[in-house]
Amino acid sequence: MHRRTIRGLMLAALLAISGESARADEQVIITERFYPAPGREAELETRLLKAVKFVKQAEPNITYRLHRSAKEPTVFLLYQVYPSEAARDQHRKIVAAFRQEFGPPPEGSRPSELETYRLLAE
Repeated sequence: MHRRTIRGLMLAALLAISGESARADEQVIITERFYPAPGREAELETRLLKAVKFVKQAEPNITYRLHRSAKEPTVFLLYQVYPSEAARDQHRKIVAAFRQEFGPPPEGSRPSELETYRLLAE
């Protein structure tokens, strides 16, 4: 199997496990952690910064924030808020466009870890 196919299947499994079956009218909140290969932190950071810029231009109405761990500076966190499941579905197309333009993530990185949340209170 190709790596992209395997990654896609892993992503689908993670989304199913995380309970991403939110109602269409609910916000969808996702955190995604990235773990670069040793020595490739700067390369991943550059890619993630490009991704944030790309997404914000394509989808100005979503929250898409990149963080770097203060405790473990080799760990990156992407915080995402979508106004609905439909907006999250649209985002998947934007991610595919980004990957087509900028290629795959740096070799040797662990697969990212996604987790979905539901808003309880503001």
